[in-house]
Amino acid sequence: MPKASEVAAELRKFADSLDTNPDAEILAASVYFYHWNKKNKDQFMALAKLLPRPLKKELRGSEDNKDLTLLYESDAMKVYSEIPQAATCTLIEPARPAVYRCDPILSDEDHEALEIA
Repeated sequence: MPKASEVAAELRKFADSLDTNPDAEILAASVYFYHWNKKNKDQFMALAKLLPRPLKKELRGSEDNKDLTLLYESDAMKVYSEIPQAATCTLIEPARPAVYRCDPILSDEDHEALEIA
């Protein structure tokens, strides 16, 4: 898994390429970070602390397969950091319909520290 500095170096290379023709009109960029499972929760939280502010929090996806999404959005770029909501869920009742108890991915302190609207 790369370090933040390695990702930043690659993004700088890309930014340097864009700066070779700064007046070119291009589409807004989208950057996605997808954290696949509970093992990636620490990486999700580390990235959440590094994302620009302000952030929006959304639940995205189908009713039975939702992702917690943190979104930074500007006119030129959107940055998404996502993790399955089920990453912190414990199955309580397995059928008709399933009922989960989910520990929050973001604590109240995280909400305040990340300045989520």
